[in-house]
Amino acid sequence: MRNERQRDEIPGSSVPGRAGFTVIELLVSFTVLSILMILLLGVLTPVSRSWSEAERRVESHQRARGALELLARELTPAVVDTRMQFVVMPGQQLATAGAMGIAPNSPSLVWMAPLGDDGELRCVGYYLYRDQARGFYRLKRIFIRPRLVDDPEKRNPYFPRLVNHANTRDLSMRTDPVSAKWFLERWDEKAFAEEDLANDRAIVSTVADGVVGFWVQCHDLLGNPVPWLSEATRHPRSPLIYNSSAYFQMATTTPFDSGKSTQYLAETPQVMKANRVPAEIEFSLVVVDESVSLREYAVPVMANVLDRDGALDMEASVRDFLERLEEEGIDRSEVFTTRVKLVNGT
Repeated sequence: MRNERQRDEIPGSSVPGRAGFTVIELLVSFTVLSILMILLLGVLTPVSRSWSEAERRVESHQRARGALELLARELTPAVVDTRMQFVVMPGQQLATAGAMGIAPNSPSLVWMAPLGDDGELRCVGYYLYRDQARGFYRLKRIFIRPRLVDDPEKRNPYFPRLVNHANTRDLSMRTDPVSAKWFLERWDEKAFAEEDLANDRAIVSTVADGVVGFWVQCHDLLGNPVPWLSEATRHPRSPLIYNSSAYFQMATTTPFDSGKSTQYLAETPQVMKANRVPAEIEFSLVVVDESVSLREYAVPVMANVLDRDGALDMEASVRDFLERLEEEGIDRSEVFTTRVKLVNGT
């Protein structure tokens, strides 16, 4: 027994369970383990990247769909009459009223809708914001109540004036056939100051991030694209895209003798303002994920391709923009399109 115990203590003994690994064996083991870890990392990295990209893509989809749903819900009940207006205009028109960061060549739209308590009217607008230096590409919304929140008895100066009880013949109350001043002439840069938490006159908020392209196409009663007002030759000159207070008429069942279903009219003593919202409006958004801002890509300027009648060719416009994005290395953009019927447009 004693001899066996002594033998167990002898270095290099062959008794099972007592032998250790040599330095060479350890080095080989670590080398094999390192190779396996490198191979495993090489497999997991693309999977992790694909997972992250898929998550960003899902977030982009949710933002775009949520934005279009909100836009459609607020736009559907839009109203006009001789005292109210519905306008689609170049975003630059909002810039002249105080909005900052308007995306070049983008449209904006402003309207009135019964979105308050008991159907009380609200002023709503949407526009595309771009701050390329900080990588902000946002679809924004402006929302204006008729009365101030802090003082319900005080009228909101940014809310369009609907009536002048002191002077019912006040010409400044009339909507204009060539401009959006009925909305914009009372707005300033403070109306768009969304960082000012004390501002209860106009609420500006971000509807969706990552929106680099935004197009609006109005359709008439026969489902045809309405030509831009700015392209009309007979109508008084206007920078607007669509104006409910312009001089025009829409065909109801069959096109006019000219073959068109919407035609603009020259201003005469007999002609009347249309005071009509579009029958339908189509929207297209181009959305990118946050990698565009993180990698500091240069987002190109939107294109507005018009057909021979002066109406927006949305498909061609979006296709041209996607090609420009790819030229800049942005190849993971998504296009979302919806078409909204206006209750008061039929």
